[in-house]
Amino acid sequence: MRHYLQGKEVAAKMPGLPNKRQENTTMKISPRSLSLVLLLSALLPAIARGDDKADAYKFGKEGIEAAKSKQWDKAIDLFQKAAKADPKGANNYNNLGLAYKGAGKFDEAAKAFSSALEAEPENFAAYLNRGIVYTSQKNYEKAVQDFDRALKIKSDDVGAHRFRAFAYLENKDFAKAVEDYNAVLKAKPNDLAILDRRGFAYWNMKDYDKALADFSAIIKAKPQDKEGYLDRSYVYELKGDFANGIADCDKVLSLDPKNEDATSRKARFEFAQKKGEATPTPTARPRRTLPPEPAATPTPKRHR
Repeated sequence: MRHYLQGKEVAAKMPGLPNKRQENTTMKISPRSLSLVLLLSALLPAIARGDDKADAYKFGKEGIEAAKSKQWDKAIDLFQKAAKADPKGANNYNNLGLAYKGAGKFDEAAKAFSSALEAEPENFAAYLNRGIVYTSQKNYEKAVQDFDRALKIKSDDVGAHRFRAFAYLENKDFAKAVEDYNAVLKAKPNDLAILDRRGFAYWNMKDYDKALADFSAIIKAKPQDKEGYLDRSYVYELKGDFANGIADCDKVLSLDPKNEDATSRKARFEFAQKKGEATPTPTARPRRTLPPEPAATPTPKRHR
């Protein structure tokens, strides 16, 4: 049977009849019926895309449950399926990157976040998360570049300022680290961990009075925590303030009588007082090798 479309008619030449009685039969389609056919034809690709997105959502939801229980391989597989079903969804790649990061596969995580940016070039979460991965890899220059881009999108984001500050700190760019920590403390003035890190930056800048102010604020908030006194005593040692340094060492020893750091520092202070000489060059505190920011990557989240 041969079909053809001509105007508003579909004509069919019917086989099987004697030649002398063969007729051309014409089936007429009303304008309303034709419009419905055309509409359904146009909708079919959209319906298919809708099914793909529904599959992606299903895979993504299951992936989040796997990630919550730290079943990283399972989460990775499910997020890969989600990304394949909906390759234009940046969030699918972000979730995949977070799962790779949770599994300790940083190169794969960075690639997933890059794919998120290909899908959505101004995706804040992708820049932030890729910057965190670069920080974990100690690639601080690339990390700062990504945090810069994230902050162009959300200039007041506290997390982006905090993570960029840490990258600056590890790269020994202390002045820029202080600028970012100032932005964080403007939003969270009682964040003691940030005060501690800003104090560390100040003492490396030899801005001892500001470092002392930060550690004093920490001590006021946590008077029974020896770490604040140890940090402040170290700054006193750098500054040559023997009396206040000894007082802080005594406080540490009242909390922890066998503390070696406080014992050795107090001995140096007393030696300098007795001789009337400048304090010998202080020994850097071992713990000041800063750990990464806590909870650097959130649990993967799926947004409808």
